[in-house]
Amino acid sequence: MVFRLLTAGLCAACVVLLVTFEPVRFVVTRPASPPPAALADRAPRLSVIDVAADVAPASIYALVGLKRHEWIKAINDQTPHDDFEADELMRSLARRGGFLDLTVALAVGTNAAERRVLMLIH
Repeated sequence: MVFRLLTAGLCAACVVLLVTFEPVRFVVTRPASPPPAALADRAPRLSVIDVAADVAPASIYALVGLKRHEWIKAINDQTPHDDFEADELMRSLARRGGFLDLTVALAVGTNAAERRVLMLIH
């Protein structure tokens, strides 16, 4: 008798839970992406370039792909004072098995932007 009463009570509790249960709803939204034209105008923030060991340090500037009004602001977080010091620093750090971490700056009018270029030298 007690077992039947306990079973009936549990069944009634299950029915009450099922009736008052709110269904779970999953909503998947995509983040808003910028229009394709805006992506084409914006330069990537980080570029990785794989350099062969026999590439001359003087040709590294061509590999970076400097655009108009761009210059190398820092080499491995060392800021050169002029182009001569930048060349010397580049030659001393561009060795086989090493890397160059370049900070390239762009300043046109009030627009200023920076990008990083990591060069892996084999």
